[in-house]
Amino acid sequence: MEMSNQIAMAMIGRAETDGYLDGPLIVIEQLADWEKDIFVFMFKEVEKYLSYKKERVLSADEIVSMFTYVFAKAGEAVTTWYNDQKFTFDSHGIFDGKIPMYNDEKLLQYFKTVTLASDMADAFGQWSSENAKLCSQNDIDPILPLFEALKWTWRISINLTIDYLEELGFKFD
Repeated sequence: MEMSNQIAMAMIGRAETDGYLDGPLIVIEQLADWEKDIFVFMFKEVEKYLSYKKERVLSADEIVSMFTYVFAKAGEAVTTWYNDQKFTFDSHGIFDGKIPMYNDEKLLQYFKTVTLASDMADAFGQWSSENAKLCSQNDIDPILPLFEALKWTWRISINLTIDYLEELGFKFD
């Protein structure tokens, strides 16, 4: 099975098992466009960071921080889209776990109770352990599987945010 499909199955499987996802993923064109924008931005930030560190390795804490960043920014993206505003983001918190989240207080409190980011990081860690030699044996940059897992975390986070906002009475078409 192709690496991308393996990672997708691992991430979606964990989200379903942990109760974050109970149906097909919702696809909203504007949020999909923003997904591309934020991941191109993040990839450039990772490259700059790794160049600064002078190594191609991220620590476990840095990886968890990236999952947390994606989770928080996906939540922001949903409310920004819903309120017909411009989605903006910067690099604050990508690697240090100090991610600012600009959102409604109820949503902020909800996000503080949800362990999706760490659960998705754990699912990626498990996949990585089970496929430890895949990158080296196939000449694949190890950052690519990480970004595949982050992509699915973004999509699952979008759905989780929409589900929560619908519980609060927000209407989505």
